Amino acid sequence: MRLQRQARLVAGWLFGFALADRAYPRVLLACETRRMSILITGGTGFIGAEIVRMLVAQGRDDVIVSHRSGNFDRISDIVDQVQLVQADLGDDDAIEQLIASTAPDSIYHFGATLTGPGEADPQGLLRSNVSGVITLFEAARQAGTEQIIFASSIGTYGRDIGQGVPVDDMSLQRPNSIYGVTKVFAENLGAWYRGKYGLDFRGLRYPSIVGPGVTTKSLAQYTSWMIEAAGKNEPFSVWTGPETIIPILYYKDAAKAAIDLAAAPLDDIKTMNYLVDGVRPTPTAGELADAVQSRVPGAQITFDVDPAAAISLARNLTIDDAVARAEWGWEPAFGLDAMIDDFLADL
Repeated sequence: MRLQRQARLVAGWLFGFALADRAYPRVLLACETRRMSILITGGTGFIGAEIVRMLVAQGRDDVIVSHRSGNFDRISDIVDQVQLVQADLGDDDAIEQLIASTAPDSIYHFGATLTGPGEADPQGLLRSNVSGVITLFEAARQAGTEQIIFASSIGTYGRDIGQGVPVDDMSLQRPNSIYGVTKVFAENLGAWYRGKYGLDFRGLRYPSIVGPGVTTKSLAQYTSWMIEAAGKNEPFSVWTGPETIIPILYYKDAAKAAIDLAAAPLDDIKTMNYLVDGVRPTPTAGELADAVQSRVPGAQITFDVDPAAAISLARNLTIDDAVARAEWGWEPAFGLDAMIDDFLADL
């Protein structure tokens, strides 16, 4: 029954009628006098937790953190300064209740099932990243939410992208992964909600995010684990060649991008979904290793190429984020050396 419900929701959205017959809690009268608040889904995760930290540092006392796992390690020192709400983004009823009970003015939607777990359980990923997004957007509209900042990905690009050709915001989106497929869907659903209902939807297409404490492996994860292993005086073997290029963004810059985008005047937001890049020029895996070893003398970094991984990473993708820089002044705070130094200091 649940899968039938999800299929009906997706099909109905595509044909423009399913959302109208859903029974969401009516909270508009409460919203008229509610206290302003910000909801961060995935608020204990890699980027979400840093957004929470930055908002609290700004003096915000209206931050609501939605989480699934109950692991508060990344916000343990500020957990008493936020409101915590547990909700599974794969549970439509839980999402409806989350939005109805919190009635946030703005949402940072950073909770999702990622590529690795999603490929292992695609139906679970579709529940959280498609059905969950449909439910969240409509519940937010019903609750009077004014703005949604959405975490998308360069995983929305894939097939028919030339090797070494920079990707920009107008490049064709034909993802290779089910994760990328769901992000393309959410980007377009958000754009439809903006056009249909005036919901201020804005999205960020993130590259590989670099930062400490990541436990889920992905092909691009060597960019973080290389630095972390060096800081812990542990050897690390990179599974691709030193010539490999992957666009990278420090996790603190990823959070900064979300907050900067949210604060930009609405009239400046023309493109709606934006690529954001970090370190420039994009370093090769070998250049990243050299930069780490220059800061951690004796760091044991070797290259033991996995042929399958090397093929998957062979596109040497680079990105052009000129639109974000022009429309809302995007500028990362961390270059390569500063990123490595701050990462090592965080360990």
